[in-house]
Amino acid sequence: MRLNRQYIRTQLMVQNMLKEHASKTSKTRSSHTAAVFEKSSAEGLKQLNYSKDRIVNNAGSFSRLYQTANNRTVADTGEETVIRANNPYESQSDICTKILDEKYSRINAINKTKPDPLGYIKDKYKNPASPYFRSDLTAAERQAAYDNETEWLFKGKAQSYNLQDAAFRNVSLNGEVDAENEKIYQRSQVNQQLHILLDRFQIDIPKDTTLTISITPIDYKVKVSGTDDEELINQIEKLLETGENSKELFLHIMKSLSSDSAQYSPDAYQKYQTAREMYEVTGYHVKDLEVIDGRFVTPDGRDLLDVYKEELEKDPVQKKTVNYALAHYGSQLGKLAKAGYDSIPDFILSIDYSNGSLRDIGQKKTYGTGDTAWFENLKRQAGMNL
Repeated sequence: MRLNRQYIRTQLMVQNMLKEHASKTSKTRSSHTAAVFEKSSAEGLKQLNYSKDRIVNNAGSFSRLYQTANNRTVADTGEETVIRANNPYESQSDICTKILDEKYSRINAINKTKPDPLGYIKDKYKNPASPYFRSDLTAAERQAAYDNETEWLFKGKAQSYNLQDAAFRNVSLNGEVDAENEKIYQRSQVNQQLHILLDRFQIDIPKDTTLTISITPIDYKVKVSGTDDEELINQIEKLLETGENSKELFLHIMKSLSSDSAQYSPDAYQKYQTAREMYEVTGYHVKDLEVIDGRFVTPDGRDLLDVYKEELEKDPVQKKTVNYALAHYGSQLGKLAKAGYDSIPDFILSIDYSNGSLRDIGQKKTYGTGDTAWFENLKRQAGMNL
């Protein structure tokens, strides 16, 4: 069959039209696919950025995290030293970091899929004309997101966070509340640890009996009063002086002192810190040394400060701060030698024990079981509901 020129031109024109249509369709589909991907990413990113939806549903969720983070039961491990002054504690800051680590590890993964990750981040938080701009966030939240995302982008993981993040919208953070909450937590842990010791020695303290436990510094000797039962007193003193239990209890009491504590004296505290440092580094009790020409001298005639320096220089880490330590403790030893060791009261600390709990003495803020109504008032005043 012979085809004329007009027919050929018509067929070629139709083929070109079909090719052009196919090309346009392909481009449209690609654009649609890209748009869907961007929309999906943007929606996912929105959830991640405003992490009330994804990580912390509301202030109540943060509260539950905060309350359960430190809900720990102490078990008897069989160790001689059961009491610990410093038990692991997750602060508000620790919990915030966990939340933001989870949030920004995901966002960082999305950012890094972009040809220009930094430009993409700037578009989201600095460029109102961008389709990615996060108008749903406040200015402070956008700045926080920008700071936190660039931290992850440049460092692989944030070294610090801007806590004005949207994750904590409607969540009140308060350092004073957190510090007091930690003291209450530490008391609950030490109470449990003390119960383990009492059970281990099969000691039963009668209900409503209030015992006072006093501990001297440096040697951490225990004296118990508050009952005529001498056998009970001896048993408790003996169990607390096993291992380093009395030292740890002393440190716990010290960390529980409030600013108005009748037990705290700056001079007595400084005397304790100086004498403790000398004993732990040199092995010498300052109280046992003679003072000659305004210096504490060891039995073999050496200046205590020289012995202290030699011992510090043996430690590669402490060697770096020898001069600072000598300046500080040298000054304190000089003051103590001039005043006379016994002229300054010893930093003896006491605490009561009754009905299963240690109870603070001589201060308004108390951390024992059932003694923390003041803390609820503090939280309300701070606008917190944790």
